[in-house]
Amino acid sequence: MKQLQLNYVFPHLANDMTIAQAQISRTGAMPPVGGLSSDVVLDMRMTYALHLVTDHRTAQAAQLIDDLIYGDEAQPTTPAIYNTWLWVARMTLLIADSSWALALGSAENALQQLSSIKGKKSEDYMALLAAILYNLAVVHNGTGDNSRAAKELTKAQQLLERLVKKNEMRFSVLLLNAVEASTDIITSRTKQMNVLAHYQTIIDANTLMLGTGNEGDTRKALNELVDTLRKEGEIMLEMGNGRNAVKYYTKALRYQKKLNEPLGYRDLVLSIGLARALMRLINRRAAAEQLLTSLLPLARKLGATNEAAEIENLLNSKTKNFNIMTLLKGIF
Repeated sequence: MKQLQLNYVFPHLANDMTIAQAQISRTGAMPPVGGLSSDVVLDMRMTYALHLVTDHRTAQAAQLIDDLIYGDEAQPTTPAIYNTWLWVARMTLLIADSSWALALGSAENALQQLSSIKGKKSEDYMALLAAILYNLAVVHNGTGDNSRAAKELTKAQQLLERLVKKNEMRFSVLLLNAVEASTDIITSRTKQMNVLAHYQTIIDANTLMLGTGNEGDTRKALNELVDTLRKEGEIMLEMGNGRNAVKYYTKALRYQKKLNEPLGYRDLVLSIGLARALMRLINRRAAAEQLLTSLLPLARKLGATNEAAEIENLLNSKTKNFNIMTLLKGIF
């Protein structure tokens, strides 16, 4: 499972931190706080904590988060929504170290903070609840409790589905990651496909956001989903389950096309995988042959000699298998 992206569940702050955020991004350091009110200083420190996390300065991030929660910088007036995010951030960092027990302790504290908030239908509240559930799924998956993890992930997906309808820009990447996580946590292939089918319309809609401010993260999440679906297709082929392999490869190719990239090597590999899966199905072998024949010029154009050889072998094997079956029928 992918690590939770904390920037997408960062709560709205009381003060505008645009200038401070720009300064932090430019210098990588906390701006001077002399003469500023305590609430502005708090918002600046929250902003700096987020920067440290996203900049992968883990040790510094952990220290500042601990200080903001219960150190010298902790304030009794800190909003519960801020404290919730801090505990979620701490939980995320602990998960990265596989500190499962401590991560569960952080989840408990985050939920205690969240339970004291009145606006339970607010975007920030729902986002943080989804984040806690996602992280809990990661923890329980890591400790082998997949049944519990699957339930938590499903609840996180449902919350993110609602949030995406309210704010596509903010939450589409999180939903993509949560849907991809289904292949790690949900062991039933049928249930995996049901999840993918359920969220397909939403994913299709949100891939149209490529070209917006979130393009980098959206493209990365979609690429990772394509790779995951390809791997699942390979597993299905190895297990001899051609029908499910076709489903995984088809979805992988569908999302690959959404990336609007020139037809290339990745499309070739996915299409060959789909053809191999189709050849396992008696009524789809003609389609497999047509697909392989159309792929051969692409493989040669790309200089993919190994893939071109694989296509030729698959086509030759198809002909030989047909002849063998014909001869066997004549004998029996």
